Amino acid sequence: MPQEKKRVSLRRETFKKMEELHPHQIILFVAMVGSGILFFFLLVAFAVARPPQLELIRMEFPKSFVVSTFVMLLSSFSVAKVLPMYKADNQEELKKWLGITFLLGLAFSTLQFLGWRELQSHQILFSGERSGAYLYVLSGLHVAHVLGIMVYLLYLLMQCHKTSKDAVKELLYATNPYQKVRFKLLTSAWHFVDVVWVVVFFYFLFSF
Repeated sequence: MPQEKKRVSLRRETFKKMEELHPHQIILFVAMVGSGILFFFLLVAFAVARPPQLELIRMEFPKSFVVSTFVMLLSSFSVAKVLPMYKADNQEELKKWLGITFLLGLAFSTLQFLGWRELQSHQILFSGERSGAYLYVLSGLHVAHVLGIMVYLLYLLMQCHKTSKDAVKELLYATNPYQKVRFKLLTSAWHFVDVVWVVVFFYFLFSF
């Protein structure tokens, strides 16, 4: 009986927290669940449909993918600094960490393209006899997610820079509750693509 009450109480707390979420946060959560399912099924499809030729290939794993993983982890650290800087009303530091995260995202995306070139140098192409289509689709889809979030990040950075030049706008910016939600959305989405890439990376790593 006490356990049943505990479960009921836990469910109520969970629903209460969900009710407190902004609608945009709920939409993002649903989108992340959908994207997570998509990546999962692509990984399963890759495992099932991977061409036998790839099993015979003994090649060095693309160094660019390895470096990009470290870059992605660094970007996850930098984006974690964004919300605390906003709460502390430190716009200079806020702009700095937004800028660093954007540059790391750009570096990650560039390294992904270099990783594809390394795959092509080993004759692992998108189509053909030694097709690595799923490798390109998985990493390409992930890069698309990262680039989409980077557009949103750039918008937040430009908005932050613009308001910092006007004392009144800066005050409204710092006290706007929805602005805090925006940074929460950015942080959650960025950590999500970070986790997805780590999973995809290790799957790739053990597939070679």
